[in-house]
Amino acid sequence: MINSAHKVFGIVLLLIAGVASVATADEPFNLRDHLTLSASDRVRGEFVSWFDPAGPKSDNNYDFFANRLRVGASLGFPTVEFVIEGQDTRMVNLPGGDSINSGTGTKGLGPLGPGALYFVNTRSRDQGEAFLHLGYATIRNFGLAGVSARVGRFGYNGGLEKPPRDPTLSWLQRERISQRLIGNFDYTNVGRSFDGVEVMYDRGPGNVTLMASHPTFGGYNVNANKEIDRIDLISGTATLVEPAGYAPLSAQFFYVYYGDRRHFGTQAGGVLDAVDNRQAKLPAGQLCSTGNNSGLIRSCDTRDIAISTVGIDVTHVIEVGPGEADALVWAAGQFGDWQSLDQAAWAYAFEGGYQLHRLAWDPWLRLGFFRSSGDDKPNGDTHGTFFQLMPTARIYALFPFYNLMNNQDLFLQGIVKPLPGLSMVIDGHWLRATDSADLWYAGGGATSNDFFGYSGIRANGRHELSYLTDLALTYSFTKHLTVYAFYGRAFGQGIVSSNFVGNNADYGYVETTVSF
Repeated sequence: MINSAHKVFGIVLLLIAGVASVATADEPFNLRDHLTLSASDRVRGEFVSWFDPAGPKSDNNYDFFANRLRVGASLGFPTVEFVIEGQDTRMVNLPGGDSINSGTGTKGLGPLGPGALYFVNTRSRDQGEAFLHLGYATIRNFGLAGVSARVGRFGYNGGLEKPPRDPTLSWLQRERISQRLIGNFDYTNVGRSFDGVEVMYDRGPGNVTLMASHPTFGGYNVNANKEIDRIDLISGTATLVEPAGYAPLSAQFFYVYYGDRRHFGTQAGGVLDAVDNRQAKLPAGQLCSTGNNSGLIRSCDTRDIAISTVGIDVTHVIEVGPGEADALVWAAGQFGDWQSLDQAAWAYAFEGGYQLHRLAWDPWLRLGFFRSSGDDKPNGDTHGTFFQLMPTARIYALFPFYNLMNNQDLFLQGIVKPLPGLSMVIDGHWLRATDSADLWYAGGGATSNDFFGYSGIRANGRHELSYLTDLALTYSFTKHLTVYAFYGRAFGQGIVSSNFVGNNADYGYVETTVSF
């Protein structure tokens, strides 16, 4: 992949070439007919009261403030469109070193909440940077109807290759299907993009999309202009949406290849460990050697990660009685290499709901269950933990102290709309680890070349992680102004209490977004 500076230069050249080609045509060129400007600004205040680790020095209670400004422009013509968008992120009052692994007993527990993740990536309590968020060209009309291609730095949310028209089906695809494996991670104050190429065939109810890219830095790393060129993402999807003669329905087959060639093996000259349930390090004084050490000791394993994920999802909405019923299935299996180990993992989700449009507040009740595999043999030859790749993890963990790895999540969800423009979502979750010999995982994927992107805490032979309740409110004052508020409380169970002295945790934030 080309580096960021070359990419910006290339996009500028494409813009000049596109304008020049139109300007030399027979018809007079008017820039205002082709240029669209956009801007958005998101202001957010977050507060965190994380699980309390042992020891007097631990910064697990804090709040911080962030602002994310995006300004962009698109130049559109019948056969080509150019898009460029810059972003500036600023954060103040992040927690310091005591929020990472400081204080008696906190070592090994990882960063204490979202603010600590920003800090551990940059080691700065006040931080900010401007960078290129998007810069790509879309080419259409190759002589074959429905074919288009994007090249450059773009956003990509897996599962949203062909959005449906039906509003219920659209919500389910956006909130309960997309970004489980690949996502823009826009929940964070930085987000991520992808440098590469996407080719799409879209005709009628069908869509086929192929994408090959490197992710950028980002997520919890404000230095997001760089590209993680040692991570390869290749995906292919075939989607059928709302075929004629059927009630609203969406079905997709997907394949994702994740190749991670970063420098693994800290005791063997590398810069990072892959997070899993193997023994983390050799005893003091011992050196890495060939043989079992390379596979059973994380800090000695220098081999790459190369995982293929194959899966399907089906979403269906149908009128039943006085309301509307919905159901979805999502399932995936993984194979390949987890460094020196064989990867063999799986995950699935079943969800259903019923919505009464004719009643006040438009009530919608949903029930769902998700389960992913863990690893029951830390010293075995197979890595059995489902790996979540590069997702927007928070969509499926609104209080992001966990993710979809070695996870069981039974949830009940209620959605109401008390006023025009106002929606309220309340969830209750029963969270468990699938395998007690594995870890309690959190995180949303790589943020740089030397930060793996996931953390793990020993389950210590326990399955029960936490009960969780959360509430989210969204109010759109106008099409240009939206306010969002979230609060979640976790009631930690056996896994939490075996690692922390304080079982409960709180997380919330309020944000305002202005967009034009």
